[in-house]
Amino acid sequence: MTITSRYSDIPEVVIDESKIPPEVLPLLPLAREWSISDDVELEAFIAAASEQKRREFFEAFRPHFPALAKWNRESAHLVPQPDELVLFDIAANAAATVGSLL
Repeated sequence: MTITSRYSDIPEVVIDESKIPPEVLPLLPLAREWSISDDVELEAFIAAASEQKRREFFEAFRPHFPALAKWNRESAHLVPQPDELVLFDIAANAAATVGSLL
């Protein structure tokens, strides 16, 4: 499956791990994989993933939703939004979508 809207694949996107809150840093590999911004591509990616992979993704993100929301609120004034925050925001939305389908 070819994904053309994965945020982490955009050449201009630079992810600086030091700008990611430590409590969510372990989610970085999943955030990179699931940072699909196109709804049609995300839907296809979800459909192609095994139930176990979908569940593991959602369960990894689920306990961190409050910390991710806090990071988002604390960074709301930043323009442009940091790539790290955008990456995690897209991935968290994907996780919420997956969770709603389980």
